[in-house]
Amino acid sequence: MNKIISCVPNVCEGKDQKFIDSLVEKIKTVTALTLLDVSRDSVRNRTVFSFTGPQEALFEAGMLIYRDTLAHVDMRQHLGEYPRLGAVDVFPFVPLKEATIEETVAMSEAFARRVAEEFNIPVFLYGESARSPMRRYVENIREGEYEGLENKLKDPRWKPDFGPSAFQPAAGATIIGARYPMISFKAVLDTPEEAIAEDISRLIQHAHGGLAHVNAYAGLDSEHKAAQITVTIANYRAMPMYRVLEMLRSEARRFGVNVRKVEMIGLIPETAFIESAFYYLGIQDFSFDKILERKIQTDLDEQNRPV
Repeated sequence: MNKIISCVPNVCEGKDQKFIDSLVEKIKTVTALTLLDVSRDSVRNRTVFSFTGPQEALFEAGMLIYRDTLAHVDMRQHLGEYPRLGAVDVFPFVPLKEATIEETVAMSEAFARRVAEEFNIPVFLYGESARSPMRRYVENIREGEYEGLENKLKDPRWKPDFGPSAFQPAAGATIIGARYPMISFKAVLDTPEEAIAEDISRLIQHAHGGLAHVNAYAGLDSEHKAAQITVTIANYRAMPMYRVLEMLRSEARRFGVNVRKVEMIGLIPETAFIESAFYYLGIQDFSFDKILERKIQTDLDEQNRPV
């Protein structure tokens, strides 16, 4: 069975649709690569790509993204409602099917070395690729954001894993690594008060005593005058999406506001939606093989299995 590894690069451009469209068209020309999703967010001024393919295709598409984004984005001018460190902020390798985390770690290290050599920018390894505990979590590396990066690079503890320690004003730095699949979504509140979103974010995220594996960032959609919270769940198996959403709604009620809608960011594992359906419908003792499409696919796989 073929291995499936995906990459989910985040670039600090979410307002220029023409640039994103151009980048998408170039990515689609990479041989053997499958573009899975493109999620542009003008409020966060950020676009998340998701694609899969063999290592050569992943590397080619990745270098293309770095080349075009570094030429287009000047971090000295960048504004967005989300923590960021550089033009290509984070580039994770994710094992999905018949692939191990060890394989993606090796792949991320090889790719990080190539990025540093070609573009001469500081590269930090994170997640399962991290070489020190303080760099395991992306929020630790992003602390101080782009605005604090110049001073951060002067600290010997923050010497990049690859590339120079010198500050690159236009590009910033980049974060590359291997991680397990995660879930990201945006909860839009029925209030324009960003301060309320900030309070709720602190209450639900693990760094402030909230839910394990959860990070949350507040923002404001000035066009629609709605505060919003971007949530990431690093381990959805240990912390289901419905549990996070219920706590978010509960804390929102404390401030007299409600979650108006939820928008998914990028792709989401099927099981996360199914588990949430079980919770909200009160279903118990249900077997996944009772799902029609899964049963059909299982039967087809059995029929096509080599003798």
